[in-house]
Amino acid sequence: VHSAFLKAMVISEICKGVSNAARKNEVMQPADVIKTRFQARAFSQTSLWRTFADAARIEGGLAYYKGIVPTLCTVTPKVTLQMGGLAFFKPRCKDIVPDALVPATAGILTGIVQAFAFLTPMETIKVRQQVEVGWDGSYRTMVGTMRHMAANEGFLGFYQGLAPTVVRQSGGLVVKFSGYEGIKAMLSDRPGETLAGWKHALAGGATNIAVGVLNSPPDVVKTRMQEQSSATRRYASSWDCCCIIAREEGLRAFFRGSQASRNLLC
Repeated sequence: VHSAFLKAMVISEICKGVSNAARKNEVMQPADVIKTRFQARAFSQTSLWRTFADAARIEGGLAYYKGIVPTLCTVTPKVTLQMGGLAFFKPRCKDIVPDALVPATAGILTGIVQAFAFLTPMETIKVRQQVEVGWDGSYRTMVGTMRHMAANEGFLGFYQGLAPTVVRQSGGLVVKFSGYEGIKAMLSDRPGETLAGWKHALAGGATNIAVGVLNSPPDVVKTRMQEQSSATRRYASSWDCCCIIAREEGLRAFFRGSQASRNLLC
């Protein structure tokens, strides 16, 4: 009975998490489209405001919802793995790493699983849809994008930007799993103290801002790798992408769209 009750509680929490994440993605999809375009090489000479305005002027309001289908397709597995990753990996890491590193290690492993299992392919599809200007191209729908990529780039085309996706997901989850608890500990006066609501909010807000800033460089590299097709290839690898961005655009380019990223996370 106790086991069945716990299972029901876990399923309930996952369902609530999925529902909340889906609603958040629907509301914040315009910010994600603008962030992706602002990071992309095709828009590297355009300001954030110009990127936003041109989308409405050239393509209409629906442009802000390009890539919404692959985004929503990742919600359930992403939330399930994020919530279950710590519970699954934490006990398996206790005998391998020091106790202080257990949450961080669980975050790294969860991020790797997310990136390999579903996130990289779906993000590649989403990026292709979001950076394409107009409605008559090859990436108009999710299914059309998948067919075009499979025919022209093969299976590996869906795994463009795998390395920066792993870094982004693992790094973000390390901060979420470890940083949130660390900030709460800093805000508490004594061990085991029940924190006031504003302290929980402060810890969560600070953690999300940190994730948005720290994840910006791998996110920019991920977008650059995923926007290029076999016909428009500029970067030979993620490392080559990093070097070219640093050489031609400077270090500030790695933080393009970081404000939009923070809005998506908060």
